[in-house]
Amino acid sequence: MALQPDIIALQEVSSESSLQTLADNLDDYEYAIANGGGDWGLAYIYNSTEVALFTDPYEIYTGYWSPFPRPPFVFEANWNGKKIVIINNHLKAYGDIENIERRIEAIELLDEYIDENLNDERVVILGDMNDELTDDVNNVFDIMLNDQQSYFFTDLSIAQGSNLLWSYPSYPSHIDHIAITNELFSAHFETKTVLYDTYLDGHWTEYVENISDHRPVAISLVIGEE
Repeated sequence: MALQPDIIALQEVSSESSLQTLADNLDDYEYAIANGGGDWGLAYIYNSTEVALFTDPYEIYTGYWSPFPRPPFVFEANWNGKKIVIINNHLKAYGDIENIERRIEAIELLDEYIDENLNDERVVILGDMNDELTDDVNNVFDIMLNDQQSYFFTDLSIAQGSNLLWSYPSYPSHIDHIAITNELFSAHFETKTVLYDTYLDGHWTEYVENISDHRPVAISLVIGEE
């Protein structure tokens, strides 16, 4: 199985040199890495023949350590002739009430930032959110889930479906999400968990030992001339 995504958002990047090596081995791809996060950093790899940056990717909410132990990493680019803004996140883990409240605050701050700074922009909010979309109590995503005029979690059907397709099989849970703003509703074509582990001889064991303990979640958008 081979994909050629135009933009890849990464979490838990601990080595810039390894990231650069990866980008160098992919034709026409470049990378950008955040300053914050340390060994848990955020980054992008993107196809520079398909994607043109408006500005260097930048962090927001730096210094807001409680909701954002890794500051969100924003990527603004011209893609298929249109501006698109991606906000890459890795929220605090664990299910105790303190960390749930930290994630709730993070989602509320992201909503506030989009409302104040990215109104009318095509925005994608994604990453390792470390929480489930389907919680009946203390759902950290309520502010976005309840605002269906503004946001759509494109992986909601995955979260509500078979655990065989979830992004974090070790638990198992589905905690890696993609949300889009209403400017992209009509552009959404498909969102899928990428089951690379099923193509390996050693399946999940080989995948988790050599690649990641999370599966990628991929979104396909169709943006053209209007």
